[in-house]
Amino acid sequence: MINNMKNVNLILLAATLLATACREVKKPEQTDNKISVKVISSSALQQARPVQTSGLLASDKEAYLSFKVGGIISEMFVKEGDAVRKGQVLATLNTTEIAAEAAQAEENFERARRDARRTEHLYNDSVNTREQLDNSKTALLIAEKQLDIARFNLSQAKVVATSDGVVIRKMQNAGEQVQGGTPVLFVSSNRNADWVVKCGLTDADWARLRGSEQAEIRFDAYPETFTGSIKSLAQGSDPASGLYQAEIRIDAKTARLASGLFARVTIYPKSKTNMVSVPMDALLEGENDSAFVFVAAGSRALRKAVKVAYLEGERAFISSGISAGTRVIREGSAYLSDGSEIRIVQ
Repeated sequence: MINNMKNVNLILLAATLLATACREVKKPEQTDNKISVKVISSSALQQARPVQTSGLLASDKEAYLSFKVGGIISEMFVKEGDAVRKGQVLATLNTTEIAAEAAQAEENFERARRDARRTEHLYNDSVNTREQLDNSKTALLIAEKQLDIARFNLSQAKVVATSDGVVIRKMQNAGEQVQGGTPVLFVSSNRNADWVVKCGLTDADWARLRGSEQAEIRFDAYPETFTGSIKSLAQGSDPASGLYQAEIRIDAKTARLASGLFARVTIYPKSKTNMVSVPMDALLEGENDSAFVFVAAGSRALRKAVKVAYLEGERAFISSGISAGTRVIREGSAYLSDGSEIRIVQ
């Protein structure tokens, strides 16, 4: 009985070994650590990096109007928003005091003239000296100049429009007393030919411009883009902001514009520099003008630091870091590190 059991076990063991030997042995799977990427060749070009700035629309012919002398405002003939014509009287002063001063100056002049004639007759009769004659002539001349000043002040007791335009702001009202030179009205021309955008430039941007460069102007109030050119560049910086002011003459055509509109300005310098263009999605870890890209070097990815001149649309313009023709990785770079093995796919 025992022998029969042993025989059965031996038969089962042999069958098991035979079945195991007959099975196909599976090979361990081989893993591929290469990362699939897509590349694009960077292209060289000569490009003028545009200057980006902003400013406010203003008229080339605008003025803060004031009285030459102080006094009490007698009448204000306009209000904010009124259209005015060149030479139109906009405000007047009460001339009681100024007219009295002019009358006093005229009396002083007449007295000095009589004294000068009398002194001359006495000098001819050898009664007065030459010095007395000269002094009387000097007094007459001084009185005449004082009369001219008084008459001029009387004529300036009014505010007159210096050009056709519109009253933007009224700072004083009738009955108020003002000092000479204090602005009472701000008047601006509203002719389309007179519109300019006043904007500030950094010293680096100012150095790249020479004047008369072309510009594009965009207003939040209008969907279209306006064209223009630099009218003037300041030769000194503003003490408050440290920026250099530029005036952009705008081709407004028939658009209805208003003083104070906010404008975004793009200026195109005439001088061009050598740059490299790559897709913007190829850039990594951008900060200010610094960023990184991965380039394909054989079967490996190399991390390169680049300087970004500017962005435009979906393109990035690189001033340094890579050369033209470099194979830049534009897809799959998020999974890469410096030296990663790559597989380039279409």
